[in-house]
Amino acid sequence: MIFMRIVSWNCNGGFRNKYKDLFCAYPDADLFLVQECENPDFYNSREYKALFQNGFHVGTPDYSMKGIGVFSPKGNWLRRTKCKYGNPLHMMGYAFFEFDNIHKMLAVWPHGKYVEEMIDFFNLNESLITKDLLIIGDTNSCSVFNNHHPKNKNHDVLVELLKNKGLVDAYNYCTREAEGEENIPTFYLQRKKEKPYHLDRCFVAPERIEVFKVAENHDYWLTLSDHIPVEIMIRN
Repeated sequence: MIFMRIVSWNCNGGFRNKYKDLFCAYPDADLFLVQECENPDFYNSREYKALFQNGFHVGTPDYSMKGIGVFSPKGNWLRRTKCKYGNPLHMMGYAFFEFDNIHKMLAVWPHGKYVEEMIDFFNLNESLITKDLLIIGDTNSCSVFNNHHPKNKNHDVLVELLKNKGLVDAYNYCTREAEGEENIPTFYLQRKKEKPYHLDRCFVAPERIEVFKVAENHDYWLTLSDHIPVEIMIRN
């Protein structure tokens, strides 16, 4: 494997009824990360449960409908790794793991105060936030919302924190667009085209980036979710 293809999508719930759409759109993906993904342990579908035979679900034991699904359709090796959780929301929104015993990754889906919570989680696990880490998911964070957060815990602070660790936003790096001035949205509030935002992100060392893409045909994806899938291809 010279390049690795990773796809992240907030499915807006009901992934057990949508995963075939995602697989059809990305038949060559090595790894999928799906936010708002229901826990397969709460459902009887053998086909849906089979997705997680080589993967795992991130969530709290008593909450079936929300979490992150992480799985490799090609059977690549996955293993969760330990980290510190500051509150129950962290347990549902963050997971460190290794892929093929080589790649270190962090799946994210912050809740509550969004970027403020994410910064708290990163600071709690600062020793694990290194240049060889890849962070990906629905960050619920963008510079246009900076005024909604304290000056020491907004999106620009997050970007600078990760920049100091050697990680950049793959979309902004590839397009050279400034934070908050992204031309391609990944989220439409209430699925309305007039309310676009760029919230789904991947932070990674710039030398590892081969390409970063937001899915096309937004009208189609909006029939399934309020988010648009993103794909990154990284160099091994």
